[in-house]
Amino acid sequence: MLEVFPIYSEKLKNERLIRVYTPPAYQHEQKSYPVLYMHDGQNVFNDEDAIGGSSLQLEKYLDSNDLEIIVVAIDQNSPERKDEYCPWPNNEYSRKLLADESLSFGGKGGLYSSFVVEELKPLIDYKYRTQKNRSAMAGISMGGQISLYIACKYPHVFKDLIILSSAFYANQEEMENLLESADLTGIDSFYMDCGTEEAGTGSFISTEFLASNKSIQEIVQRKIPHASFQVLEGNEHHYRFFQNRVPALFTFLNKEDKRKLKRKYGDRSGWNRLIKRDFKQMKIEDGSFAGDVTLLTMNQVSAPAIFNYPSSKVCVVADGYSWLQHFPENERFSLTTVFDDMDNIVQWYIDICLENGNENGRPWMADLYLDIVVLPDGDIIHKDAEELEAALADGVITEEFYRIAWAEAKRITLLLEQDRFELIKKTKEHRLLLLEH
Repeated sequence: MLEVFPIYSEKLKNERLIRVYTPPAYQHEQKSYPVLYMHDGQNVFNDEDAIGGSSLQLEKYLDSNDLEIIVVAIDQNSPERKDEYCPWPNNEYSRKLLADESLSFGGKGGLYSSFVVEELKPLIDYKYRTQKNRSAMAGISMGGQISLYIACKYPHVFKDLIILSSAFYANQEEMENLLESADLTGIDSFYMDCGTEEAGTGSFISTEFLASNKSIQEIVQRKIPHASFQVLEGNEHHYRFFQNRVPALFTFLNKEDKRKLKRKYGDRSGWNRLIKRDFKQMKIEDGSFAGDVTLLTMNQVSAPAIFNYPSSKVCVVADGYSWLQHFPENERFSLTTVFDDMDNIVQWYIDICLENGNENGRPWMADLYLDIVVLPDGDIIHKDAEELEAALADGVITEEFYRIAWAEAKRITLLLEQDRFELIKKTKEHRLLLLEH
């Protein structure tokens, strides 16, 4: 259900139209819901209301996917949109970028932010059954910039941020300085993306737009190690591209489900079998792989470990053995390569996972139970399907995660059968890099 109503803002001294989506069950159940706040409200739900005739078509998406969430869309004040979404007056860089030395806008972002946090949010929490401490915010273009600004100025109010193709260039230096001093410890999840062709193929503005986002992302990543940043090849600054990213707006809803998944860390701290160890890790980006790589060398162990497979027995833990583990960015698997004490590969072990991450410098993966073993003779062995079935039956994972696990296992199996799982071919090379590191 979509409700539309105006409110008057004492902060902004004007009236603003608010659009609120409630899920179908809202009318029949008494439960409370998380809330997603969005800017540029005209462009959120339906094409017929959208400026320019193209929206995110969010009402249709929400109805089709039956998501348990309230979405609050704040209409833009079109004549003052740039003023309200830019906290500071635009800088010289923006005038040069847009080739207009007379260009002048911005400076009302502080007032707009106080309207959202101090006037609108309390009204929504009073008027609707909301989970008051479970609020997220999303924005596109300059809406992305004001979303990040609000998170910095009002820490711990919005737990999840989703910003698409953000236009930071108008306040680039000021935003970077604000981020450096901001408290972002209250952010549970952070998604950010940017297209490679925001202003058209091969244009100077496209290059600078992406560079602007990367500069912001580097600071965010230091503050929020689990933050996600996607560079989208060929994507332009238009709603026909933004529509494809609508699912990213709601990934934070899986947070509670994700917390049920067991994390496996690359450093294997607390593993009592290891008496003496060496451990190295580094970030590798070589064109075919990007992510964390760890190398755990077992100088002395309390006892060997042997895996019994249908046609062979494989020792995977012993004095002098080492495990090289890859945590690829934006993939749903982790690869462990086991080397014996003579530096020979004895097996590759592929863990199917929901995601890989890095917590305070410790690479990890969220285990989805299914595993694939590849032996040097080419044998492919599938493991732990019964654990996945039990996890679904016990409610440890959702049906969505169950489907993800099987789909990823089938995808990787096909690549292995076709000899197209390229990361396996990089393991010896990457191990040498870590040994030299």
